Amino acid sequence: MALKVAVKEDSMKVYDEDLHRRFLLWKDQSGTSANTIAGMIGRSGAAVSQYTNKKYAGDIQSLEKDIASLLAREEDLQFTVRPAEFCSTSASKLIWEVLQYCDAAQKMGAAVAPSGTGKTETCKEYKVQNRATIFVTLDITKRHPSSVLKAIAKHISVPRNQSIAEMLDAMVDRLKGTKRLLILDDAHFMTWESFELVRKIHDCARIGIVYVGQERLYEQMKGQDPRGYLFDQIYSRIAMKRDRFGVTKNDAGMIAEAHLPGLDKGCVEYLFEIAKSKGRYRRMVNLLEVAAESHKQYGRKLDIELLRSAERLLMGE
Repeated sequence: MALKVAVKEDSMKVYDEDLHRRFLLWKDQSGTSANTIAGMIGRSGAAVSQYTNKKYAGDIQSLEKDIASLLAREEDLQFTVRPAEFCSTSASKLIWEVLQYCDAAQKMGAAVAPSGTGKTETCKEYKVQNRATIFVTLDITKRHPSSVLKAIAKHISVPRNQSIAEMLDAMVDRLKGTKRLLILDDAHFMTWESFELVRKIHDCARIGIVYVGQERLYEQMKGQDPRGYLFDQIYSRIAMKRDRFGVTKNDAGMIAEAHLPGLDKGCVEYLFEIAKSKGRYRRMVNLLEVAAESHKQYGRKLDIELLRSAERLLMGE
């Protein structure tokens, strides 16, 4: 037993800390399981799990050669391609400002806007450009403490078969000192208890947190209901927020050019009116995609009639 302890302690001394950090980041962000990694490097799943947790007692230098080779092949592949249609609209720039500030200063922030204004697309692009970012999308099934923590744990290699308290402690230990940014998209679904758990992560791990969601998210934080006082701890920590994202003609034209180049001024005016309606830029993009397919398949002229026929296929006002 004494020999095993000595070997383990010795292996801890020779860990390549930079390589280990890169490996954890790649594993977290790619979502690759230990068993999958094991198959990629010809090792056992147990060996990969032990390396992940710095408990590998075998020949660490040999294993790290395999890990280094793996990262050389895979590390940057998922970040080389980003959606060509992403447009840095005026709304995106405001959201980006919140993300960048909270990332750099490890603060809490909020980006609040109606559906269809480009919140999710902006957050995804930020993650592409800032690889350490943790991006989690919530929904009606991921709103309570356990499910929210599990959604976050999935991205940072924290075991999910634990109690909430154990998962929270493990999450804080994994994130402490990393200065990473956690983006919670569609955060308006979260319960107060979930907000409190995320606040605990922020306070203990000192990472940046940005809540992204619809307008009711900020109304919750401001305490616009009888239980509003419960959100005082959250509201007081919001160091930067952006809301009131308007739809502009320049942005509509930029998005139109990215999806369907060659449209004239009249078409852009028409699309601008679509973007001002319910659904905003998302509805406009849906229309552009239908029109682009019609133009590609049937050679239809890029004019306002093409856009009108495409709009008839969408949900009406």
